[in-house]
Amino acid sequence: MNTKYIIGGLITVIFISVSANWFLIRKNVNISDTEDLISETTPNPSASFSPTFSPIQSGKNIIVFSPKPGDKVDSPITIKGRARVFENTFVVILRDEKGGELYKDQAIANASDVGQYGNFEVKVVIPPRSLMKATLEVFDYSAKDGSVENLVSIPLEIATKETIDLNVYLTNNKLNPEATCTKVFPIKRQILKTKEVAYVSLYQLIQGPNIGELSEGYDTGIPGQTAINSVKIINGTAYVDFDEGLEYGVSGLCRVTAIRSEIEATLKQFTSVKNVAISINGRTKDILQP
Repeated sequence: MNTKYIIGGLITVIFISVSANWFLIRKNVNISDTEDLISETTPNPSASFSPTFSPIQSGKNIIVFSPKPGDKVDSPITIKGRARVFENTFVVILRDEKGGELYKDQAIANASDVGQYGNFEVKVVIPPRSLMKATLEVFDYSAKDGSVENLVSIPLEIATKETIDLNVYLTNNKLNPEATCTKVFPIKRQILKTKEVAYVSLYQLIQGPNIGELSEGYDTGIPGQTAINSVKIINGTAYVDFDEGLEYGVSGLCRVTAIRSEIEATLKQFTSVKNVAISINGRTKDILQP
């Protein structure tokens, strides 16, 4: 009888131990499934970067989920993450192997309230240069003293050096002295080969003419701070959504008409695009008013 009790007790202890271990293993699996890996360094743009991989640390105010360190990327690079920063604003820089800036711009996280994280998705167009490695930096500036904070630095490989040519369509007061608002003229741009050629062409359009082209009469009515939210081509129609920058400070029938003409002509150079639908933050009505 005593032997039976002893055996029964041992079985019970073993069952409890196995159950507890199983629970802890399951708990750890669930936690690791929700975590991503990032690499973070101190702000030193000129230093060579050797990635170290570690789980996301609590208390970091910028988290980048993709791309991952060492990823091979095409243009444009799509950056996804979360941020909890002053006024939801942070900075994205792409650097070459020597630390030179290839791209720099501000971006916005969509946090609903102060002190909360907001998601972000940013596209970075890679300029057509002969490089195979680059470093992506995402950070914000301290509201207190302007120093760099929350720097996330990600080394990347560029997938291709192959380039293609496309056109952007601009106004020109020398080629069109009558100032016909609908007339736009092509200017060639060279870009890295990409699957998102419509997006990159609009990005190039927003950059406007260079100094030499300005002297030749080329110009654009599109405000330089305009951002592209999305571009989708469905059944021959290009649906392009911009942020509010597209109509910032825009007035006058001729300028509004020129903006539409530039966008439509730039997109219709592609055989897959027959029509263009423009929206601003999802709105199609009452936009680009004279």
